[in-house]
Amino acid sequence: MSDALSIITPLTFSGHETFALRSTWLKKAFDLLIETPDLFFQEDSFVRLGVGKNMAQSIRYWGRVCGVFERAPDEPRHVITDLGRKLLSDDGWDPFLTTPAASWLLHWNIAARPEAAFTWYYTFNLLKGGEWTIDGLAQQIRGYIRAHNLREPSDVTLKRDITCMLDCYRQPGENYIQQQGEDVLLCPLTRLGLIQEIPGQRGSYYLVSGEQESLPDALVAYAILSMLQVLGRQTIAFSDLAYAPRSPGRIFRLEEDALLRRLHRLDEITGGRAYYTDQAGIRQIAWLNVNEPGVADVLLEQAFSNEL
Repeated sequence: MSDALSIITPLTFSGHETFALRSTWLKKAFDLLIETPDLFFQEDSFVRLGVGKNMAQSIRYWGRVCGVFERAPDEPRHVITDLGRKLLSDDGWDPFLTTPAASWLLHWNIAARPEAAFTWYYTFNLLKGGEWTIDGLAQQIRGYIRAHNLREPSDVTLKRDITCMLDCYRQPGENYIQQQGEDVLLCPLTRLGLIQEIPGQRGSYYLVSGEQESLPDALVAYAILSMLQVLGRQTIAFSDLAYAPRSPGRIFRLEEDALLRRLHRLDEITGGRAYYTDQAGIRQIAWLNVNEPGVADVLLEQAFSNEL
C-alpha cells in the first residue's frame, strides 16, 4: 500500500523550536485566538501567551500540527478547526487534555498525517526494525527522502526534530526536567508510553506495542474511518489495518490479537455502520458509507464520553 507522498511536499522537520508539546499550550492559544485571530502575527504574541518568543512559535507549530487551528489561506490570521472547537472549548470534550483519549487523539493527528510532522509519521508508519538510535533513524529518514527525490533537511535540523519527538514520548529524566522545567511532565503524549529506552543500552530506543488498554474502542473506529476516507475505499483487509501506513495497528502500536478483539466490537461501536468479516480465510472490515456526515464526530464524542 502506498504512503502517498505526492501530497506532502515539502516535508516539515522544524517549527517546534525543540520544545515538546505541553498540555496547557493548546487551550491557552485557543482562548486567545477566539478573540485575536491574528495573534501569531503580532509582535507581542509571546507576551499575550506568557512565554518566551521561541515558545510562542512552538505553540503555533503544535496547534497546527495537532489539527486544532490552521492558517487562513489569504489572510495573516489563524482559524480554529471544528476539532479544535469541540475539543478545547470550555464545555468541550477535554479542554485541558487530561484524558487518555485526548493523548491518543493528538498522537493520531500528528503521526497519521505525513504533512504535519514527517519524523513522527516516518517513525510510527515506516520505520524498519524494532530498535533504533537518533543517528540510525536519521539515516533511515534521509534514505527515504533521497529515494523519493525530496528536499533534504540539514543534519542538525533532522536530529533536533528526532530529539523533540523523543522528548514528547519518553519519560524525562531528572536532568532534562531541571533543564526544561517541571511543566515538561505535562506533555500529553508522554503518558502513552509508546517510546522506551532499551534497558542497558543508553541512546537506543524501541516502539512499545501491546493491548493499549487506555485507548478507547471508538477512537480505533475513528482511525479506521479516517484511513478508509484517505484511501477512498469501503473495505480494507485486516493485514492493512495492522501494518500499512496510516493504520491503527501501526500508529497505536496495537498487537494483532489486541486489534482483532477491537474489530470484533466494531459493529457495536459504530452502531452497525461497520463490521468485521472472516470468510474463506479473508479477514477484512466493511464500512457501509465512509462519507456519512457527522460519524467521525459521533465516534470522537463517544471516545471522550466514556472517560468523562
